[in-house]
Amino acid sequence: MANTNQEKFLDIFKTSLKIDARTISIRTLLSERNLKRITHNPYYQRNYVWDKVKQSFFIESVILGTEIPPLIFYKSGLKIEIIDGRQRFETLKRFTQNEIKFDGRGLMTLDALIDKSIVTLDDKLRETFWSSNIRIFEFQVVNYPELSEEVEDKIKKEIFRRYNTGITPLTSIEVDNAKYLHDKLTDHFNKLIESEPSTANEIAATFLGFDGKEVPKADISNFLRRLYILNRYPISKYAGGSNRVETVDILYDFAVQDLVGTEEEDQDRYLERVKQEYDKYIKRVKDVIDIRNFFVKDNLKLKNKLIYESLLWAIRVLDKENISFTIDRDALKRFYIEKIASFVEVDYFFYGHILNRFNVTADYFSKITGYDFSLFIKKPNFTKELKQEITRRTDANVLESFDNLRYNKPAPISTPIDEILTDVSQNKYLIRPSYQREEKITLLKASSIIESILLGIALPPIFIFKRLDGVKEVIDGQQRLLSILGFLGKAYRSEKNELMFSKHNNYKLKGLEILSGLNGTSYQKLSEDFSEKLLDFAIDVIIIEEALNKDFEPTDLFIRLNNKPYPIKSNSFEMWNSTIDTKVIQTIKTVTNKHIEWFFIKETDIDPEERNDRMENEEFVTILAYLIYNSLYDSYDKIIGFFKKSDALSCRLVYKTGLTDFLGRLEQEEKEKEVFLNCIILTEKIITNLGMALGQDRPTKENLNTFLNVSNKPTYRRSLQDFYIIWIYLISFSQPHLITEDKLGTMIELLKYFRNTKGDKVDDKFVENFHKKLKSFYPSENVN
Repeated sequence: MANTNQEKFLDIFKTSLKIDARTISIRTLLSERNLKRITHNPYYQRNYVWDKVKQSFFIESVILGTEIPPLIFYKSGLKIEIIDGRQRFETLKRFTQNEIKFDGRGLMTLDALIDKSIVTLDDKLRETFWSSNIRIFEFQVVNYPELSEEVEDKIKKEIFRRYNTGITPLTSIEVDNAKYLHDKLTDHFNKLIESEPSTANEIAATFLGFDGKEVPKADISNFLRRLYILNRYPISKYAGGSNRVETVDILYDFAVQDLVGTEEEDQDRYLERVKQEYDKYIKRVKDVIDIRNFFVKDNLKLKNKLIYESLLWAIRVLDKENISFTIDRDALKRFYIEKIASFVEVDYFFYGHILNRFNVTADYFSKITGYDFSLFIKKPNFTKELKQEITRRTDANVLESFDNLRYNKPAPISTPIDEILTDVSQNKYLIRPSYQREEKITLLKASSIIESILLGIALPPIFIFKRLDGVKEVIDGQQRLLSILGFLGKAYRSEKNELMFSKHNNYKLKGLEILSGLNGTSYQKLSEDFSEKLLDFAIDVIIIEEALNKDFEPTDLFIRLNNKPYPIKSNSFEMWNSTIDTKVIQTIKTVTNKHIEWFFIKETDIDPEERNDRMENEEFVTILAYLIYNSLYDSYDKIIGFFKKSDALSCRLVYKTGLTDFLGRLEQEEKEKEVFLNCIILTEKIITNLGMALGQDRPTKENLNTFLNVSNKPTYRRSLQDFYIIWIYLISFSQPHLITEDKLGTMIELLKYFRNTKGDKVDDKFVENFHKKLKSFYPSENVN
């Protein structure tokens, strides 16, 4: 039956899949009639995860006329399911139902909208929102009467996979590269990194922990921006991590604005002030590097990067407050040796650890200067004051210039690939302008794009900025174009007019699932039919003319189109939820939800407005079941790797891609699927019995935390590693779900050794002894 369904699936995808592309207004999309027909949260969609910042950024983009990624629909009769675009659709829906107010941290341009909702918007902006257009790609199976639910489900998942794995979203560093392209202070940071490589290496070693390793220049520049404004950001808020990146961006923007001065001042005065500020800051960075070099001459423990981050922060605070001080290096060294436990690099990003290490450094400098750092540690009204400052700096007349801010773009032009190639060969296209990132697309993803083209599946539009000189800068679509150019073996010109080729030039197709017969085929070996189909394929091109958009900034649109909030990670339950066997997914969800009140890796009983459920708990249960499955065939160390840390052990899943591949095969391998389903059921039994063993009446999260917190930390946060140790131990028994008092004691003993609660030296011998200890608890008949 499985083979018959697979054949039907392939046949439908090649011959019976109709694709309708159209553009409709948001008013039409969210009409009462459409809301009754559209299901925006089918089971294979992930949860709604966008927070207020992401919501605000997205709605601002809509109002400004930014083309947003299309919604992907699947139509069956009168019913419509959103295959891709739930976050976008639900955000629009919530906004129109007055459930969303603009958050200033998410606004890049229209600061005047802060705290406004759809009912308090200016009439012109509200109408602009409702009349904004959004593109729809609607898939429908036609002329195929024998369409089973199983085959239809597989079609939906394949469409989802293509629109969620084809393009790699920007990293935060790549966003920063575009965002700060014209920032003068960042220019100085970048020049330092380029002209003084030894200093750049010292910064990387001191503050980023990359001693002797090559570090991306953007990482160093990003660090310098963050530490530049950290003395403006109360540590208690910074440590909380809520919207930290957005807040750092806002504070940095404010700091740079403060350097600009008045409109009457000329550019030279401004540039001079920026240079003075840069010199003062970098001097302090180098001072801390010198202190670090003095410390580590005879004490390698003081290589700890966390010491120097807090030290630079404290010095910058004193400079900001004009407090004079002298540092006794020997005394400071003795202090950090004594307090080294406060700078532990395990779980260093936890709230309590961050707060503790900055408090420790602040206490030292308070004693030698008499200055009270408390307002720089905890400032009760910081969030309120930040909002007020955003409002104060807002251009109150922004609506008067709104017409200039909104993008003036025509409808997309359907352009055949052959025509695009002609433009590229005549140097009319600039594929990689300065704000574009490196070529990131993998060979598998590039091949998938070619397969989609050959199947006639629409690609997202390409955005072009047509400069006054006629050159067409590619704002969005670089990775798609390079995939096509690479397959065809065509060259393009760089910004410096150098002849360039894709890193996958003349590649052969790989990993195709529908047109699998083309795997290993180069463009030169394609049949004439496929070759012509590729060249005739039309890509929607949206051209923004500089002549019609004098205030248009290409980097702004680049960020809006590519900075996808919370992208779906490839090897995660969010992706598995939409791509693997339905029965497996539903069983995992059932087990997870049954015990979610106490057995979880991600806290769930928090404010729904602040909760960002990325399905970590479902992923957690999946991995535990996979450990059981693996134990049927292999020892635990085939999939769980153990590593030394400075004062304890660490472990992780060695090859998560292998788990993804395994889950993907279950749809075709019925026997293995049944085995894995039994492993999920056994996982549920272990969870149930563990809860009974820990709780007298019913298990609680407090019971489990107390059990796992073998180091007796005042603040404890669950780690996957603890559960890996427990599961590895239990699955060595023929009946792992039988949990006795003795077994609980053994688990605690293993966890204590793993966490090194005795403070032993952690070396290769320590790791070896742990493995021996783990296996020494196994029943003799189960020892390999």
